[in-house]
Amino acid sequence: MYLFVYVGGAFLIPKSLGPTWVWIQRGVVSAAIVCLLVLFFQHPRPERRPAGLTHAMAISFMLVLPAIVTSYWVGVIGAFVTPLLVIGSAIWERARRA
Repeated sequence: MYLFVYVGGAFLIPKSLGPTWVWIQRGVVSAAIVCLLVLFFQHPRPERRPAGLTHAMAISFMLVLPAIVTSYWVGVIGAFVTPLLVIGSAIWERARRA
């Protein structure tokens, strides 16, 4: 869905606002990554997360697509941080229980 908004917005805005549009998209990617990290640190243990939050954090690697489209390499790297933290916390919980 995000790509439809991105491409649609890119066609609808004047060319003079192109760089502004790219920076807005980079801001959206950055805000999403920061929000996911805050949510992870508020709910680090998988069993205490609200329903669906683990899934949302696990698929947040999809933020790589808009980051690549806007050539935002910090976002490309940052998009993998939250899923890796979620995987790490799941492994930690299983190892702790065993």
